[in-house]
Amino acid sequence: MNKNVSDNMVSDSMSKLLQNDQSGIINLEDVRKLYEIMEKEKIISTYTLPTHKSSDNYYHVWVSSPTAKGGRKQLKAKTLEELKEKVYAHEKGISGRTLKTFKDVFEIVQDEKLKYVKSDAKKKSVQNTILRNRSEYARFIANTEIENKYITDITKRDLEDVIMLNLTRYELKKKGVQSLKSILNSVFQLAYNESWVKNNVYSRIDFKKFEQMIVEATPIEERVHTDEELARIIKMLHEKQLKSPEYLPAYALELQIIMGLRRGEIPPLLWSDITRDYVSITKEQITIKKSMYSEKERFQIVDHTKTSKNRRYPRSEAVEDLLSRLRAVHDAYGIKSPYLFPADSENGVITNNTVYDFYRRICKKLGIQISREYTKGPHSFRRNAVTNVVNASDGNILMASQLFGNSPEVAKNNYYTGLDMKKALEILNKKAE
Repeated sequence: MNKNVSDNMVSDSMSKLLQNDQSGIINLEDVRKLYEIMEKEKIISTYTLPTHKSSDNYYHVWVSSPTAKGGRKQLKAKTLEELKEKVYAHEKGISGRTLKTFKDVFEIVQDEKLKYVKSDAKKKSVQNTILRNRSEYARFIANTEIENKYITDITKRDLEDVIMLNLTRYELKKKGVQSLKSILNSVFQLAYNESWVKNNVYSRIDFKKFEQMIVEATPIEERVHTDEELARIIKMLHEKQLKSPEYLPAYALELQIIMGLRRGEIPPLLWSDITRDYVSITKEQITIKKSMYSEKERFQIVDHTKTSKNRRYPRSEAVEDLLSRLRAVHDAYGIKSPYLFPADSENGVITNNTVYDFYRRICKKLGIQISREYTKGPHSFRRNAVTNVVNASDGNILMASQLFGNSPEVAKNNYYTGLDMKKALEILNKKAE
């Protein structure tokens, strides 16, 4: 590109920018916009755009694409302006030549998460993850100083300012801080890996200095049901089963309590998952929210669990008793479904919300508080289950993690509520004799 053409671009770009600002004063944000306009015009000028539409009534242009066959792909649009926008959007991608903002890199990170997932079922789970990431981005990063700043210009101090801003405006617990850190880390890790930045400034942040600003999480022992509450819930479930034996959610909730299942692991259970010795947990039903990926909220059964680890749960006496009662209901009412908990739904099973809604109604009747500060809905039953197994096995956290599908570290830090004080007292008294 010769100097005259470059000067004309600057002049034209400056004119476009000032059209919306009659003051004639340009700030740093104006400079960024000016650079983007110039960059866009410069990049588009390197393409030979068509002068007329093809036979399909579209304008076409080839762009480089390392992942496409032959190393390039074709873009098309109904207007030349739309085609230019598509070319520029392509150049904003991972293989493009544009200077990336923090927001650009964040979006590329999300695109990359999907690019390397082949299984359609796992793709749905990744899409859910991306939606959560975007929600957290909107909460922590949107409208901050770094969002539209070029990744090359963002300093360690800039990131610390964003962390401080969020710790000041929100009462963040450790989990919330971890979400913020995950966004910042993923963006700078990709930028560093792609050589868009020479140094990963995120890696130099000392997070210890923010520790006193993090709100302490509610102790795990306060986020479980007491033995007395569990007994009352089970009693009401049995009463419901006697009164309305065909109401399958009552059996589903009882099974969740016994086995410490995740909510999505209950609906997909098949009679064929049950062998003589154990119950296999290999699937889950995920909730697909209304979004860019789905026109409405729906549920889909996928062939993997949350952690993508299959597990087996032994047919304990409690499990055996429940399955026996459930099978009797199926036989008595002529239920021919292969699922334990069939329903008139898209997947032919109860939805993820069914058991939770039933659980909530039971707790309301019993006067049991289920606010976020105490339990986490029926997920709290996993804490009860993990704790019971660990204490009954003299601290075997590995066995508990394998039974309930968590890593030993997660089981210990997020689900184990502490030792059985009554049992500990008995041991101490016995040693003192």
